[in-house]
Amino acid sequence: MRNVFAYIAAASVVSVSAPVAAESSELRLFQRLVVFHEQLLSGDDKRTNPKGLSEMIRKAKESSGEERIKYAKSLTFAELLEKASSREEQEFLYSELCSSLKEIAPKLQFYSFICPKTGKVWISKTKEVRNPYLIDERGTGKLIS
Repeated sequence: MRNVFAYIAAASVVSVSAPVAAESSELRLFQRLVVFHEQLLSGDDKRTNPKGLSEMIRKAKESSGEERIKYAKSLTFAELLEKASSREEQEFLYSELCSSLKEIAPKLQFYSFICPKTGKVWISKTKEVRNPYLIDERGTGKLIS
């Protein structure tokens, strides 16, 4: 009887620790998206550094069973973003990347916004509107989720 309880206790520890690792991969990815968002806000027309996004998406995809398809789609945008040669390309690909991940964001307590003028999407940690696409209108945007 004692061995049965030890087995149940060990099994519950294993099942509890696996989702935590999955969430931390996803959480790190979304935190990296916020860093990229900040880079877009601070650099006027300069290219920003998206390095590492595709690898973070791969890790999140591996650790997340239910969101696998969304991560697979976003991986393409992240890989293209890392190779983008202009700021304009980066903004477009970042928007597509955020758009493909916008349904996952609320689960991790992140927010998705859309620019009403450009239709581009971004992800933020706060509900404060800080539009990375319109330099003169940083406060323009609508909360999606």
